[in-house]
Amino acid sequence: MKLFSFRRLLLAALLIAIAGSALPGYRFLHYYMEHVWTDDAYVDASVMMIAARIQGTVYRVYVDDNYLVNAGELLVELDPRDTEAALAAAQAALENARQTVDQQFAAVASAESALRLFESQLHQAQLDYARAKALHQANVVSHDYYDHILTALKVAQANQALGKQELERARAALGLSLNDHERYARPIVRQAEAAVTAAKLNLSYTKIYAPLDGVVTHKTVQVGNRVQPGEPMMTLVPTHNLYITANFKETQLTDVRVGQEAEVEADIYPGYVYHGHVDSIALGTGQAFALLPPENATGNWVKVVQRVPVKILLDGPIPHDRQLRVGLSVEASIDISDTHGPLLTSTLQQRHHVPPPGKAIIN
Repeated sequence: MKLFSFRRLLLAALLIAIAGSALPGYRFLHYYMEHVWTDDAYVDASVMMIAARIQGTVYRVYVDDNYLVNAGELLVELDPRDTEAALAAAQAALENARQTVDQQFAAVASAESALRLFESQLHQAQLDYARAKALHQANVVSHDYYDHILTALKVAQANQALGKQELERARAALGLSLNDHERYARPIVRQAEAAVTAAKLNLSYTKIYAPLDGVVTHKTVQVGNRVQPGEPMMTLVPTHNLYITANFKETQLTDVRVGQEAEVEADIYPGYVYHGHVDSIALGTGQAFALLPPENATGNWVKVVQRVPVKILLDGPIPHDRQLRVGLSVEASIDISDTHGPLLTSTLQQRHHVPPPGKAIIN
């Protein structure tokens, strides 16, 4: 009898345990069916490489590794003396170009005055020739006088033609438009102005500022270094806009869509969950964009499940005591219950209304 009672008690306990575990089991199964998960995920960011735009000698360095800087903060300063000298030479060339234009205007005015003089002389020579011709026909003047007047007429005609050519040459050197409001709108002046603008830009490039808020890493520049254009001096890791790159198996991406909710847990903060959403899905596997992509059409082939990078953006600001760092390992899960989102767009693109290829972005 006692054995029977014990069995009944054991059966009741078993039934209670089964009933108690049914709801958690159902929840786990429901969660498993509506989520995909991977631990092949890392914190990522659009790292900014700080490089020189001109060659020069490093004059001052205002930061060091792991310095926190704000956007617009001065990082490095190059010796400005070379660029200042280049700017002074460009400004002198600009003044010289303007003086050249003034001289060309003066040459046009002089050519116009000379042409008017030659035309007056030609008019007088024509009058003298008409009188001399009439007197010569009446046998009043000698042949020598008539020849002298005829020669003076030809000289006046030649001078007028020469004056017209000189005026055309002066106008051609100046340009077609002679309006005063366009006095210095000439190619020679615009070229000099462009040189001044370029020199001013080069002078501004001697001061290198932080393009965004971030932390300085991999600083290699030192005072006295001679840097070349494009030479990296340091790396700036943004403190904001961090995102997660989760490499899901291709078999897990069947129902993954842009905009789906995601949860991220970093190994550095066990138990704390960051909330985010799927921003975009890469259009190729990581192996497809490797330095040496696989050649599956040659040799022996073994099928391997590929992984596709999925970009997950974190929602809301990151708590100050839960700051993430680029490269940290995380675990990411995505809620795939809603499959109405797109596959080939980005939430950032939708938010900023990025136009399709071939159309410019107008800010």
